[in-house]
Amino acid sequence: MKMKTLLFSVLVLFAASSPAITAEFPAMPGKRFDVGGYYLHILCMGEGSPTVIVDVGLGDDSTDWRSIQQTVAKNAHICVVDRAGYGWSDFGPSPRSSARIADELAILLEKANLQPPFVLVGHSFGGYNVRLFAANYPDKVAGVILVDASHEDQYNQFQIKLPDSNHRYSSIIISPKPAYSAGPTDKPAALSERAFYAAKAEIIALDKSASQLHRAPTLPAVPLIVISRGKPEWYGGTSLQQREKTWLALQQDLSQLSPISVHMFAHKSGHDIPQQQPEIIVEAIDQIISQVHAHNTL
Repeated sequence: MKMKTLLFSVLVLFAASSPAITAEFPAMPGKRFDVGGYYLHILCMGEGSPTVIVDVGLGDDSTDWRSIQQTVAKNAHICVVDRAGYGWSDFGPSPRSSARIADELAILLEKANLQPPFVLVGHSFGGYNVRLFAANYPDKVAGVILVDASHEDQYNQFQIKLPDSNHRYSSIIISPKPAYSAGPTDKPAALSERAFYAAKAEIIALDKSASQLHRAPTLPAVPLIVISRGKPEWYGGTSLQQREKTWLALQQDLSQLSPISVHMFAHKSGHDIPQQQPEIIVEAIDQIISQVHAHNTL
């Protein structure tokens, strides 16, 4: 029985400890802003309106979207955020739940003097965060793109027991980049080391984040594009094939969050769509921006 790695499918056991970043740290490409006694990093490129805001997947940082950002920036203004603990952002207070992350994002965007409404893009766990932002700050949202995004019911449906935040040792879900990934291969070790600890904190709060999505208001009626993977991450036995079918059903459910929605498939990609099929994300961003411009001219 064989199964590809996925962010929530490989369990790694390690002791909870404070981060010890020892590798040489690269120069900061963007700007940092105080969001309440700690600073978050955001990198913006290009010009235009509406501004595209990207919240990356669990374990990734802004450098993993650099290629997409540079492409989109030729025709639009796009900013990629490093959540607390990732990239050039400070580690933030716990729990690292989606509600906290969404509120931090709202403060960050205001401090960075970025003007709403925004087109929000969320990959994997980033989908939780942008959905909560959109639900809590509907007037600041012009459109949403969910890239193989997490669903609040997935852990129950897959019967995955999430870590206990009060336990000294936690089963932490970490997935290495697949060998066929087209992502950056020269990421500084310091960024990877920071991502390990940041991901750990977010995973410990995943159950809380899922509960927050269950209680959240509905999304505003803005253009929504759901991009789902076309290649399975689970394959082999019947139970694994059923997991893939369940994932697809949950993706379809996400596409019902707005009455103005499109469901696209990255047929050449697994879960790691930003690295394996980035052009479909660029296409989706172009589509949403065009819809927003068309609506504004009515």
